[in-house]
Amino acid sequence: MGFMKVDDVYVDRDLALLRKHLSFLDHELAKVNTSIKRSADPESDGWCEAGEYFIGHGFVAIQRYLTVTHTTLKIAKSAALAVPPAAMENLTFAAAINAGANYWKHVEGWIEDLNNPKKGDLTKNAQKTIDDLEKITDWADYTCSNLLAYLGDSTELTLSKLLPIIIEWRNNLISQAI
Repeated sequence: MGFMKVDDVYVDRDLALLRKHLSFLDHELAKVNTSIKRSADPESDGWCEAGEYFIGHGFVAIQRYLTVTHTTLKIAKSAALAVPPAAMENLTFAAAINAGANYWKHVEGWIEDLNNPKKGDLTKNAQKTIDDLEKITDWADYTCSNLLAYLGDSTELTLSKLLPIIIEWRNNLISQAI
């Protein structure tokens, strides 16, 4: 990871790679959205789950960018996730993305734990993730899609529309590190 400031512009290699990755995922999402519009029953046809898949992977890619950025600046994760912009009162954009990525990576294990009478309870981190998500959406039905609609443009589910917010977060984080 590396970025530098030239005049008033940051040159950020990881952001450039994230931009390309999100563009690729948006291309696939466009195909899914077209199929959803053409389908008589997009949920049964699997198109809604396909969209969820690409969006979930986008959140994981963004989470990686957030992590690389705050570790490069030597800012603790908890402090970095508290940096504005806000997604809503008591939840920042970075914390919402982090919750969405963690949800996508771990939800199947959480369901397994909840359905196992010997385990039953979620870990503290898992419960925090669910609590953060439930500030925005129910975590049982197309959680990633609903989160993206809330954080971005609900009329067009594209991950690239989050880039200006990611850049704002990065700039706020850099300002704190200086």
